Amino acid sequence: MGMTMTTPDWIAVDWTALGLTIWGMDAEGAVLTKAKAEAPADTAGFDAALATILRGWDISPDTPIVAAGRFAHAPRAVPNLAMPEHFSTTSPLYFPALSQQEPRHVTLGMEAAIAGFVTQNPKFDGVLCLPGARMTVWAHISAEEVVSFRSVATGLIMTGLAQQSGFDTLLSGDTLDEAIFTDAVSDAMSRPEQVSYRIASLEAETYLGDLPPARARSIALGLLIGAELAATRPYWLGQPIALIGDADLRAPYGLALDAQYAMVNAYDRAGMVHAGLYAAFRKAFG
Repeated sequence: MGMTMTTPDWIAVDWTALGLTIWGMDAEGAVLTKAKAEAPADTAGFDAALATILRGWDISPDTPIVAAGRFAHAPRAVPNLAMPEHFSTTSPLYFPALSQQEPRHVTLGMEAAIAGFVTQNPKFDGVLCLPGARMTVWAHISAEEVVSFRSVATGLIMTGLAQQSGFDTLLSGDTLDEAIFTDAVSDAMSRPEQVSYRIASLEAETYLGDLPPARARSIALGLLIGAELAATRPYWLGQPIALIGDADLRAPYGLALDAQYAMVNAYDRAGMVHAGLYAAFRKAFG
């Protein structure tokens, strides 16, 4: 729940597939208080959830709100600056998504973390990997610009599998056998065309007693991330990689990339989101 309440100078909001997080912030970007809510289904649900939480906070009606997440407000086409030069001074201020025409992609939630990282690391030239609960975004960064990016539905596929009868028990839990996982990553990178076949066999292998259920999740996740690394190899191979995510989503990607001897540094997603939203607040209201 919340911390000791001090009147915030502004409100930061992060809307992801996992939920809604609202921080009361001071003028220097420090967190004063925090609240969480379930993930809204749409923008109307977002507005209602935010209003419900803020009613209990000691803030004035004109306290600036800066929000990032699943908004489709005026997406910016890449190549483009990671941190926009100008922001609207209207509150709530919605951090604009990034879009790409070919292949067609839109970030819808990763843009504030991307901007926060680039703000803190302006000389970075390489690739960002941002694992999310639904999508993982790979973004090529150079000269403070997002040159191009790719979105991969690894989280969405894993979640969908886990919700299917027969796989729901098989893929439950969060235990990861690192050796089995990295073997599956390597198999998928070598033979990505067999990933669907391998996943289909997991249920049968478990029923026949060949595979303990606790190991099935490690194999399934390893196969999916391995296929993702194979598909995005032109992006990350030989590049410095900044891995930005919540610890539980970030860890498997770190293991997989380390096994490929990639040049990886890991960063907490919340810190990068704070940095991006704070920079936007300073530009708009500052």
